[in-house]
Amino acid sequence: MSEEDPRFFVEIRGVGPSDFQTNEETPGRQDEAVALANDVHDLLREEYGKTEVTGVVPVVNPDIHERLVDKC
Repeated sequence: MSEEDPRFFVEIRGVGPSDFQTNEETPGRQDEAVALANDVHDLLREEYGKTEVTGVVPVVNPDIHERLVDKC
């Protein structure tokens, strides 16, 4: 990982993918995990002044999470 593309990971324990509702049957409605990521994005930019934050991505797949942790 380069300094040009810094990343910050937050792991939330005690919840899993099944705790977040998906809205596959309602295409116009966001999944709850995406809504949570948007809230975190807004919090970082507005409350902490981290305007350089360009995105927050929810990772609810445990296999993908392990691969990300292994790369850090």
